[in-house]
Amino acid sequence: MDAVGSGGESVALAGRAGMAGRWARAWEAVADGRWALYGVYLGLSWVITRVYWATTQQLDTATIEKFAAGTANKPFAYRVLMPWVMGWVNRLNGVDDLMLTDIGLRVLVLFAVMVVMRRWLRHFVDPLLADVGPVLLAAMLPGTFVWYWPYDFSGILVWSVCLLALVERRYALYLAVFTLGVFNRESAFFLMGVFAVTQWEALGARRTLRWSGVQLAIFAVIFIGLRLAIHPAEGDVAEWHLVKNAAFLIGKGSVFPFEGWMVMLSGLGFFWLLAPWYWSKKSLFLKQASWIIPIHAAAILLTGRLVEPRLWNEWIPVVLALSGQTLMEFRRGEREGASATAP
Repeated sequence: MDAVGSGGESVALAGRAGMAGRWARAWEAVADGRWALYGVYLGLSWVITRVYWATTQQLDTATIEKFAAGTANKPFAYRVLMPWVMGWVNRLNGVDDLMLTDIGLRVLVLFAVMVVMRRWLRHFVDPLLADVGPVLLAAMLPGTFVWYWPYDFSGILVWSVCLLALVERRYALYLAVFTLGVFNRESAFFLMGVFAVTQWEALGARRTLRWSGVQLAIFAVIFIGLRLAIHPAEGDVAEWHLVKNAAFLIGKGSVFPFEGWMVMLSGLGFFWLLAPWYWSKKSLFLKQASWIIPIHAAAILLTGRLVEPRLWNEWIPVVLALSGQTLMEFRRGEREGASATAP
């Protein structure tokens, strides 16, 4: 005899009805083509990953094997999240090919970036632009590929999820992903600034400072803890590249005079050129988050290498949203101009 629910309906029948409803919704999604967009995202993730492995080089001091073994030089050895994940996947599947593992993880991470990016963009631009925005990663990322790093794509995912969580005010999610981000790369530090400037009014000064203090404590514990636990034989605790960056900008060793500047400005696929237009009409959240960019740029000038435009990749969600709003204003201006000239 079937169990009976409180309304007298058979639980078994209700379960079958629920399953039928889920299948109906799934078939509806297949029939109207919504799955195809995710198919495009997955396919592009695969293509970008193939291009990545075909165009990047590995440093002798920080090869994929050394990352996985925890023997890479400082400061690379402290960026442990993805090497840990690679090791865990290898042990789980009994796979010894680190490149194969990296490719699989990179495809999944990029696909997740695109899905999250679409939801993020829908807070700022119309649905069509939000659908197309993640596809632009295929134009934005390949130009940044120089050296192999296991943590670059995951860094974009961390920032995308954290920014989305801040827009939707899902602070527990933000804090969890921020914590993972600190294990991934030290640049998660700048998310604390984005949090403070974008949530000040929503949370109030006291709560914002309290949340910021918690993040700073998490960052300090992980940052110091990794350096106490891991002892690479070589490398520097922090790299300082101001002199090299100055030489890069003045064109020393360049094939043509402005080669360095073109490399540096090519970050984000030049889409940043669209970002500042119609600034007064931009989303308040995006304008507030952008205040952190000059601080990040100063840090890159000191400790990063301008020859690697990938250093800007974590700002892709913000730049795409700003650029999308600019395109919407361009289109609005065209429509208003056409209406004004119509007979």
